[in-house]
Amino acid sequence: MGKSSPILENFNSGEMSPLLAGRVGFEKYPNGASLLENFIPTTQGPNQRRAGTRYVSAVKDNSKRVLLVPFEYSVTQAYMLEFGDFYVRFYTWDAITKVRGILESSPGVPVEVVTPYSLADLYNADGSPRLRFVQSADFLYLAHSKYQPRVLKRTTATSFTISLYEVTGGPWKALNDTATTVYASAQTGAGVTLIASANIFQAGHVGSLFYLEARDVNSIPAWEAGKGTTAGDRCRSDGKTYEALNSHQTGTIRPTHTEGALFDGHTGVQWQYRDSGYGYVLITGFTSATTVTATVVDRLPSQVVGSGLATTRWAFGEWSEVEGWPSNAAFFRERLWFGRGQTLWGSVSADFTDFSPKTYGQVTADMAITVALVSGKINDVQWLASDRDLVAGTAGGEFAIGELTNGEPLGPANKRSRVISTFGSRAIPPIKNIESLLFVQRSGLKAREASFDFGSDGYKSTDTTVLAEHITASGITQMAFAPDPDQVVWCIRADGALLGFTWNNEQAVRGWHRHPIGGAGIVESIAVMPAAEGDRSELWLVVRRTINGQTRRYVEYLERPYRAGDTQASQFYVDSGLTYTGAAATTISGLSHLEGQTVSVLVNGAPHPNVVVTSGAITLQIAAATAQIGLPCPARYRSMRLEAGSQDGTSQGKTKRIHKCVLRLLYTGGGKYGALNGGPMDNLLLRPATAAMDQPTPLFTGDKVVPWPDGYNTDAYVGFEIDQPVNAVLVAIMPQIVTNDAR
Repeated sequence: MGKSSPILENFNSGEMSPLLAGRVGFEKYPNGASLLENFIPTTQGPNQRRAGTRYVSAVKDNSKRVLLVPFEYSVTQAYMLEFGDFYVRFYTWDAITKVRGILESSPGVPVEVVTPYSLADLYNADGSPRLRFVQSADFLYLAHSKYQPRVLKRTTATSFTISLYEVTGGPWKALNDTATTVYASAQTGAGVTLIASANIFQAGHVGSLFYLEARDVNSIPAWEAGKGTTAGDRCRSDGKTYEALNSHQTGTIRPTHTEGALFDGHTGVQWQYRDSGYGYVLITGFTSATTVTATVVDRLPSQVVGSGLATTRWAFGEWSEVEGWPSNAAFFRERLWFGRGQTLWGSVSADFTDFSPKTYGQVTADMAITVALVSGKINDVQWLASDRDLVAGTAGGEFAIGELTNGEPLGPANKRSRVISTFGSRAIPPIKNIESLLFVQRSGLKAREASFDFGSDGYKSTDTTVLAEHITASGITQMAFAPDPDQVVWCIRADGALLGFTWNNEQAVRGWHRHPIGGAGIVESIAVMPAAEGDRSELWLVVRRTINGQTRRYVEYLERPYRAGDTQASQFYVDSGLTYTGAAATTISGLSHLEGQTVSVLVNGAPHPNVVVTSGAITLQIAAATAQIGLPCPARYRSMRLEAGSQDGTSQGKTKRIHKCVLRLLYTGGGKYGALNGGPMDNLLLRPATAAMDQPTPLFTGDKVVPWPDGYNTDAYVGFEIDQPVNAVLVAIMPQIVTNDAR
């Protein structure tokens, strides 16, 4: 016989793969779990029971899926957006009460904005979001492969508008290299006609830009000093075209201005700026394949006006119903970037609507940038993310876009893209955590961490699911990051399961955990925004439930767990729950969203037997001044098989028995202990002998010595379960094990 008393001193390796069941010598093995549900492994080490989800509202149409999108104007004014079938609604909080709810224009009238996005537009076939968004202050830029980008603007604290995102200056497709010519009917104005010599126009070009450049700039003489000039004469200077407003001999100052009129010397010629040898229009109407009408946006050169001046130097805009629209967006280096296919476009620096590749004929470092992702395979961009470089994930690999030369700013002449990995990405925006990006591989089964390595001057990619490959079994479809307090990446699996990943590189903590939602809820969308109280990041969820035989979709958010100083009555460990406070009552109504469900109840800080919601109400055995009511969401932990050692080596595979155990607990209100493997479980008795029987059991902090309910076996698991609506923090476990050396 061998005796041993190991200690499980932290749990932040999370739930581990069954494939690791034999690796007892692996350093992370003792810190892992063979089962971890509704516990969050903290950076410090303990398992903290996750709080419950608080019910906010049903979605607009319970029969249709929606997508949650965060809108954070500031940490004190943030919104959660519900994108549904051709609409968006808004959730926020009351500034005084902090109560979350739907934003209303007047009592009972939700603020709602019409969008072009149908239900089918919100998600890809694999369940990943199709709508992409990036935010700058009051503006949320929306990208979708089927639609011209939109801008959702916050106009006041309670009102929003949506409009087309309209660009200037480009971006442009390659300049025409055929014999086809185009000319315009006028240099400026609306209703200008463009006529082509061949069939180049389509109805889908309406709403897009079109570029025209003079076919022969040499047809206008260059400016010369001391040259006799007549009013109306034109000249070229600094790549621009000017018209003389007076008759005189030219001066000595070369005209370079870009607006208005200036003299070229003290007594010289006054030159009116006309154009830069090129201009562009917005196509507004389709007449035929050779004729369209347009509004001039940037004055056209006179050399393209009229059939005798038709030019072959023209180009379509990159974005239209014909060419397609950007499907991804990101901010990087003070530019707004869009991506489609294998091409990325960056705006003019600090101007998010200008995509001009040149200004008055000059290409400068702050002009718009076009980058082609070059690889051996043609795979579309799935996401864009800002890091040390602009990182782009495609279905076939990942790319880093940045400066070619570090001493120069990123610009049209100083850019490069390089492949950093060839794993391939799913269309899920990655998570940024300090200097790392977490992205999902194409299959959805692996979440990889990409980080820049200064030693190799390149990126390295690590599989964060290698110790828990089973946990992503049906594939990850969405991710959201809650950096405070525990740095948890929340994920949805294709089957609607909610996963968590505690990810703190400063402390080398990585652990996966599962979170079954009470009432067999199916999670369909998640997003994170600051909590109204300003003390944490808050996870919001859309949960599909079957309530009283009907499909319901509820917007809920994850409450914070119990903290030192909170009242026991404020513990919130139920899902889709609500709180009652008021005069002591035995009947509590207002629960119609849980009609017919069996709910857990915490009454004045003490667990109450479960009850069924009938006609939107419950009846209690005792009067409640404070009650937390919602669906049960039990939390479970089961260790890996313990390694206790024996006189001749390992204890694995040998008969053993845990005869006693010390549970080190923090602010814990109850629970059960045992192997949690189908065997007996005993209740944790925490009420002190001195406690009044008409008061809730005080939350326990300290060591609890318990006899172990299980007998001899070869596994030696220790487990902990709590199914009452109270807090539990598992700090450490110290089992005392006797091992039979004979197998």
